[in-house]
Amino acid sequence: MESPPDLGTKHQFHGIQPVLPVHDAGATVQYYRDVLGFEADFLWGDPPVHGRVMKGDRTYGDPVYIHFTRAAAEEIRPSGQIRIHVGKDIDGLFETYQTRVVVVMAEPKSEPWGLREFSIRDCNGHVLCFCGHEERA
Repeated sequence: MESPPDLGTKHQFHGIQPVLPVHDAGATVQYYRDVLGFEADFLWGDPPVHGRVMKGDRTYGDPVYIHFTRAAAEEIRPSGQIRIHVGKDIDGLFETYQTRVVVVMAEPKSEPWGLREFSIRDCNGHVLCFCGHEERA
């Protein structure tokens, strides 16, 4: 049996930009900027109905982009999680978030697969898991 073609290589898949339903796109972008340390990339509409935040550049991997689109309350049903890879000092990031009063779902924990991770819930109920490789002394 012949293997299917490698579409990811052929078409150069790169990056992923989740789109999360939110109550208020402007307030969510502000929360991600002021509390979680992302950059406000854009807001669209008056009042804003869609926005995007980003963090990082290509010096240490692909940037992280997250879109937000305004949705009716019954359409905002957080499920799963977004995993954000962090290059260093995962515990320091957690400590900073604690001072900014984020909703902690899971404190930092070393996992058997070699990552240290923690999870928080954002202002719309979406779960973000921050993870990084164990730092070796």
